[in-house]
Amino acid sequence: MNIFLLGATPSISAELGEDPLSKLAKTGGNTGNQLIARGLLDRIVYDDISWDHRVDPKVVHERFDMIVVAAANFLFPKFDLGGMADYIERADLPVAIVGLGAQSSNYDPNITLMPGTERFVKVIAERAVSIGVRGPYTQQVLAHRGVHNVMVTGCPSYYMGGPGGISIKPRPFEEIKRISINASRDVIAHSFDKDKMRALVQDIYSTGIAWKADFIAQSEQSEIRLADKPTKDVEESMKELSSFLAGNVPEADVRSWAADHVRVFFDVDDWFSTIRTYDFVFGSRFHGCMIALQRGVPAIVICHDTRTEDMCRFLGMPYVSIVDLKRINVGELYGMVDAPTLNARYAELYPIYCNFLKLNRLVVKP
Repeated sequence: MNIFLLGATPSISAELGEDPLSKLAKTGGNTGNQLIARGLLDRIVYDDISWDHRVDPKVVHERFDMIVVAAANFLFPKFDLGGMADYIERADLPVAIVGLGAQSSNYDPNITLMPGTERFVKVIAERAVSIGVRGPYTQQVLAHRGVHNVMVTGCPSYYMGGPGGISIKPRPFEEIKRISINASRDVIAHSFDKDKMRALVQDIYSTGIAWKADFIAQSEQSEIRLADKPTKDVEESMKELSSFLAGNVPEADVRSWAADHVRVFFDVDDWFSTIRTYDFVFGSRFHGCMIALQRGVPAIVICHDTRTEDMCRFLGMPYVSIVDLKRINVGELYGMVDAPTLNARYAELYPIYCNFLKLNRLVVKP
């Protein structure tokens, strides 16, 4: 089978010395998107694949058998997927889509979407046997629009380990020395509680600085500039981060920490190699925590909106909502990692996910 991939891509091609924000744009604005596509492609068999969106849709129709969409939080009021809807219509091929998510600050299924995104929903509903969504809330959002050929699958990144699953073996907290944090300064505005989210994100950074933890950026532009040290905008980014943490951490401490501990990965394999060196990972980034779990590192997601909480709850992933969290305490967060529940839920969901892929005419790797 020849597959044309839309949505997230598993890797990017970067030029030597390319600006980090240019590389970020190639990932779709979030390095975690690469895990979505990587997880999806790791579980299916194909003869040929392309994600070169410069290819004319008519050529796609002639050369490929199916369009596969590695989806993310596409159902968001500010996103316009009209261009992708046009492309799919012009290519005129069957569609398989996995990981579609709705993003909101509450669980009302009647969210407002742009006309292009509404049309995208109609197009995929007509061409997919079943739409794979991130959680029950997304299923409700689609049902509100009369779309019912839907199955809750979670995110493809969850299943990249295959039949072997996720194996977390927590150690006593006293043995936890090296931690990694992640946070979403750029999504505070559409969280469950803006004020609480801002305070908790500041607390995540403050705690990370106290622990000399590594911060792994995914979409935070200033942090990505800081991680890419040769960039000319380091001082501007340093001032922005120091300003955000003013009153929580002295500027000198912010500067000292950021110079050595802020990182970004545009290559998934490099990210995998590094993440396994930590003892514990926490933060508000779903994929920043997911990649840790995939390498057996205990991790917990601090959920701030429907796109993360709905998915974590369904997948049995360790999580806590900002609504229920008063402060960041590493020991308490570590104690919330319920490895047996995660492992058992994976064993339950993996065969269901494989059947979903088969239902959508995809060949599953043994």
